[in-house]
Amino acid sequence: MKILSLLSDRPWPPNTGSRVRNAHIWPALRDLGWDVKLLALDQDGSPLASDARLPVELHRPDRESYPVRAYHALRYSYHQWPASRTLAERARQLAADWQPDVIHAEELRMAAYLPAGAAPVRTLTLHNVESDLLRQTGSSAFRFGRPVIEAAHLAALRSFERRAVSGVDLAFAYSTADRARYQSLYPAVRWAETRNGVHASSIAPAPQPAAPSVLLLGSLGYAPNVHGLFWFLDRVLPLLPSDLTVTVAGSRATPEVRRRLAAAPVRFVDTPPELAPLYAEHAVSVVPVFQGSGTRGKILESLAYERAVVTTTQGVGGLELAEGDGYVVADDAELFAARVARLAASPDERAALARRGRAAVLAGYDWSAVAASLDAAWRSCVASRGARG
Repeated sequence: MKILSLLSDRPWPPNTGSRVRNAHIWPALRDLGWDVKLLALDQDGSPLASDARLPVELHRPDRESYPVRAYHALRYSYHQWPASRTLAERARQLAADWQPDVIHAEELRMAAYLPAGAAPVRTLTLHNVESDLLRQTGSSAFRFGRPVIEAAHLAALRSFERRAVSGVDLAFAYSTADRARYQSLYPAVRWAETRNGVHASSIAPAPQPAAPSVLLLGSLGYAPNVHGLFWFLDRVLPLLPSDLTVTVAGSRATPEVRRRLAAAPVRFVDTPPELAPLYAEHAVSVVPVFQGSGTRGKILESLAYERAVVTTTQGVGGLELAEGDGYVVADDAELFAARVARLAASPDERAALARRGRAAVLAGYDWSAVAASLDAAWRSCVASRGARG
C-alpha cells in the first residue's frame, strides 16, 4: 500500500505538536507495511534536520509582490496563505506517476494541495475545529480594521473548510468532541477519529528532581498557547512560592512573547534541541490552555516522561484520561497556583500521580496504537473504493 502525505511543516526537529506527530506517525506506518512519500510546505527555509527513516521533500511558498502579499494577508488566514505552486504541481505529478493508494492531507490547509481525480482515496486530518478556533482566537496581526479583516478571514475559512471536507473520502477529527462538532457542521461527510500520541515506549522516565521547579513547554507562536502563557505569567506566577523556579521553553516565539518573557522572573529556553533534559530537571509540567480543541500533545509527552501535570479543563479536552491519571485540573489562577505549589513540594505525591499517568499513556496513546488505527481506516477505505469499482 502506498500513501502520499501532504504536511504543513517539516517534521524535524520535532519541537512543535504537528512536527512531533509527523516525526513519529509516518515511520510507525512504514513499520506496518506502508510505502510513504512526504511533501511538506517549508516556511522555515533553514537546512533540514532529517531522519533516515523519514525522507521528505520541502517546498517553499510562492514569492509574491508586496501588493499581492498584502491582498492575501487581508483576505485569508494562515490556513489558506501563503501557498506553494511547486508543492501543488509535485503532488499532481506523484499522483499520476507514482499512483498512491491514498493521498492524505495532514491539517486543513493542506487540503488545497490534494490533486483532483477519482483514482486514489483522498483523506484529511483536522487538528482542531478550525473555523471555531479562528473565531475564538482571531487571525489578524493588523490593528487597523481588525474586525473587518477577521470577518473576511472567517468567511473565507468557513467556505474553504466546507469544500475541503466535502471533497475527501474520509475526514479524521482529532477527538470525539471534535468529531461530534464537525458532524453537526457537515453531516454528509464520512468521519473517523484519530488522536495525538507520544512515543512513550521509547522514553525512559526520569527520576524526580529534588529541587522544586516548573516547566511550561509548547509552540510559542500558536495563539491558544500564547493566551495561556500570558494568563500564567499575569495571574499564576505571582502566587507561586518564591523558591519555585519556572522555565518556559518552546519554538517560534513572537516578538511580544519574547518581550513578556524577558520582563518576567522565568528562564526562557528558545527552541530546545532536545526535550529529555528539560523534563529531567523539572518537577511539574503546566499546560494552561483555554482555547482550541483537539488533544494536547504536551500533556501526553509530560506523562510519558513521568512528570505530573497541572492543566485546565480545556487542556484535557479530547483526552480519554481521568483526572488523577497523571494530571490535576484547575481553571482559576488561585487553585492553579495552589496545585502547582503542592505538587512541587510533595515528591511522593507527584511521583505516584506521574506513574499512573505514564501507565495510562502507554496503554492508549503510544504512536504505534495511533498508527494502527489509521492503518485500519485507510485499508478499509481503499477496500471500499475497490468494491465500488
